Amino acid sequence: MTSLRADVVQEIAREARAQGAVLAATAVERVTGELGLDFATRRNLEVGTRTAVDRFVGVLEDPEAELDTALYEAHGRAQCAAGRSLRELLAIYRATGLVLWEAVAAMPATDRLTGSQAMELGARWLQLMDGLSVAAVDGYLEEGAEQRRRDRARRDRLHGLLLSEPPEDPAAIVAAAARAGWSLPERVRVAVGAVPAESDAADAERSPAKVLAGSVGHDRLAFIVGDGPEAEVLLRRAADAHDVDGPITIGPAVAPAKSATSVQRASALLDQIEAGSVGAAPVVRCDDHEVPLLLGAAPDLIDGLVERRLAPLLALPEGRRAQVAETLGAWLAEPHRPQAIADRLGVHVGTIRYRLARLRELFGDDLDNPDVRLELQLALKALGARHGDGAVA
Repeated sequence: MTSLRADVVQEIAREARAQGAVLAATAVERVTGELGLDFATRRNLEVGTRTAVDRFVGVLEDPEAELDTALYEAHGRAQCAAGRSLRELLAIYRATGLVLWEAVAAMPATDRLTGSQAMELGARWLQLMDGLSVAAVDGYLEEGAEQRRRDRARRDRLHGLLLSEPPEDPAAIVAAAARAGWSLPERVRVAVGAVPAESDAADAERSPAKVLAGSVGHDRLAFIVGDGPEAEVLLRRAADAHDVDGPITIGPAVAPAKSATSVQRASALLDQIEAGSVGAAPVVRCDDHEVPLLLGAAPDLIDGLVERRLAPLLALPEGRRAQVAETLGAWLAEPHRPQAIADRLGVHVGTIRYRLARLRELFGDDLDNPDVRLELQLALKALGARHGDGAVA
């Protein structure tokens, strides 16, 4: 690289130092007019521009000196903390660098530089501005990452409070929601899905801000959203963003302090789907499967009910058991209506009358007792659930 003339360098450095305040003020006025900067940004720019002139003088006097960029990293952080864009930050540095270079290039001493020397001077200026702008970008990105970590921690805290058991103090939930910037609704819904084998963190960033997402157990994710017309759409978008493996189950609408109830039911329903006792679909709602949830809530009681109420059925040979169970189920759905039962099962009404007579032999007057009929219906559903597809082997 061509060496700059020492006398010219000293004169440019001396003039830049003497005119530093004027150069900075001129640059700030022009950049403010071009970009429409607010007061806080203009104030930061004034300090940064004046310091940039000093840094340039230092570069001229000692090209090998280490560049101090702490101020510019702080400027980048301040821009990010103020909610301004990275595009705006870069535009400020680009415009400021151009204005200042025009002022330097207009100094009388530069007329004594050859073309290659003028290019070297410009290269030093560009290198300086590149270092300062890179430092500002680093500060901006670091502040953004820290903000995201803080936001994530606040949202995780709120997610944990909402799903805590026993329920957390409602006042604590309200305070945590305010800190997380999450609008606390009157009622929420919780969806549960399986953790993917491999997850793309970048995709998770696309999850709707209205949905709180976090782990529940070691292998599942829980998504919390305010109840309303768009709740299911938001939950599905959140599940997709987190690459949930398989269906999601959506719990009932509850008050925020009772979110644990909703997640427990959604988890129980997902258990039943994985066991094959409830059919799988992309979205399965607890509101549509309350009886299976009821049956699964007290398995010992249900097992006792099956053994007690369906004892006559279970004592039959395996070949007859499915037919009798089918007839019993149709009778419970259409009591005292042989033709309706025949239509339901697709057989002749005479065949149905014969089957009903055999059913009377097995269950007697219990078929006429409404309370017993309800127990029989529950017992049949529980027996069918054991076989996944509802068949009775």
